[in-house]
Amino acid sequence: MKNNRNNIEINNSTNNNNNNSNSINNNNNNNNNNNNNNNNNNSNNNKTNIQINSDKDNKINNNIYNMANSNSNRGSTAVANHTTEQTKKEQDTLNFFYKPHTILALIIAGIVTIYFAFTKEQSQVNSVKTGILASCAAFLLFSMLQMRDGLFIRPHPAFWRVVMGVGVLYLCALVFMLFQSADDARIIMKHIDSKLGEPLPERSYADNCDLYTPNNPESNFVNLKHTVNDEFIWAHFLGWWGKTLLLRDYRLCWVLSISFEILELTFAHLLPNFHECWWDHIILDILVCNALGILMGLLTIRYLHMKEYNWAGVEQPKSVEKKKSWYNPITLLKQFTPQTLDTYNWEILSSWKRYLGVILLVVLISIVELNAFFLKTLLWVPPPNPLNVYRLLLWCLIGTPGLREYYQFATDGKTKKLGTMAWICIANVFIEVLICVKYGGAMFWQIPTPPEVKYPWIIGTSIFTIGSVFYFAVYKKFIKTQPKVKSC
Repeated sequence: MKNNRNNIEINNSTNNNNNNSNSINNNNNNNNNNNNNNNNNNSNNNKTNIQINSDKDNKINNNIYNMANSNSNRGSTAVANHTTEQTKKEQDTLNFFYKPHTILALIIAGIVTIYFAFTKEQSQVNSVKTGILASCAAFLLFSMLQMRDGLFIRPHPAFWRVVMGVGVLYLCALVFMLFQSADDARIIMKHIDSKLGEPLPERSYADNCDLYTPNNPESNFVNLKHTVNDEFIWAHFLGWWGKTLLLRDYRLCWVLSISFEILELTFAHLLPNFHECWWDHIILDILVCNALGILMGLLTIRYLHMKEYNWAGVEQPKSVEKKKSWYNPITLLKQFTPQTLDTYNWEILSSWKRYLGVILLVVLISIVELNAFFLKTLLWVPPPNPLNVYRLLLWCLIGTPGLREYYQFATDGKTKKLGTMAWICIANVFIEVLICVKYGGAMFWQIPTPPEVKYPWIIGTSIFTIGSVFYFAVYKKFIKTQPKVKSC
């Protein structure tokens, strides 16, 4: 019995030990679970921290991206980026002009259309002209009210929307002229201006290149006098003043100035107007008219960069802000000054894209200038005719925003789409070239190219192409691979 009791006690103690060990195991399991929970909590905390950090990174990246977007004035967002506090104040001052008035404009346009449609005398020629003008006016009204804004906001975004509409109308007119024959196109030009439609007399500026004429009773410098009194002298000066304001780079302006004189020598066998004396090419054109125009353009750019406009003449404290009325003439005149003037850094040798972009820009601008001479010759438009001036003004208006958009596309790697005005400008250049080729191809192809023009162009183009490829494909890569030497 005692033995049995002892066995039972031993068994009970063993069971107790087992229970204790189980409890210890349970405690260990609980501890492990707690540790796992702590680890999970730590991992969750880490995930939360990572999420917070990622959110901060995303916010920082978004801020950086927004800052980059604000610096790169692209598309319609550039208008919003340009809307600074000064612009908001101006919009508050000119509140009426910055509100949409589509219904009011539609009512006024309807009244004007009804008046001219039912009161004007009907005739075949006048009705066609009036109908075309009314159609153009309707399209320009639609452009002003409904087309999207561009990069420019002065004097008003609606003004540049109208300019965009004018560019589209000019493109449509060029396409229409492209599908006409040269004779029919000249008849159409005669309907526009009754003085047109007559062949132009041959005119050359190189008949007598004597700079000093002591035997002439009129003047000792009669040839120079006649050349200075020509209308193209002012066209050179004013044209280069405007082109400098557009390009904003004196080196690019000088390249275009010299290259156009080379083009005049190249096409002198096709157009008599390009025959000029040596002193006309070098002294009057390059060193006087073009140089003065470029200088005035650079001084204008410097003035617009440095000048702070204080039209009132009295400096007021910032805390006191006096709201100006919209009919104040000073406030209205201020709208015709640029709010900001961006500096163009073309950096032509920085990359292949910029290099080709600037070369294409030089080609396009040179073609626009050449088209002025070829079109007036083929359509029989004399130089003093105002249509030549209207075309130059049109190109100045559409070229201003077009060049800004082209610069953005050529220099900004994030910009993948060519701007609307830049596209319109390139399309107009292309159609003008096609018109010149169609109307004058049969006449120009019969004139052989002189060897003194052909071979220098072949040699020069070959050297230029080989040098460009060598610079970007060999020299620039060799410079990058060279270790930088630290100066002591």
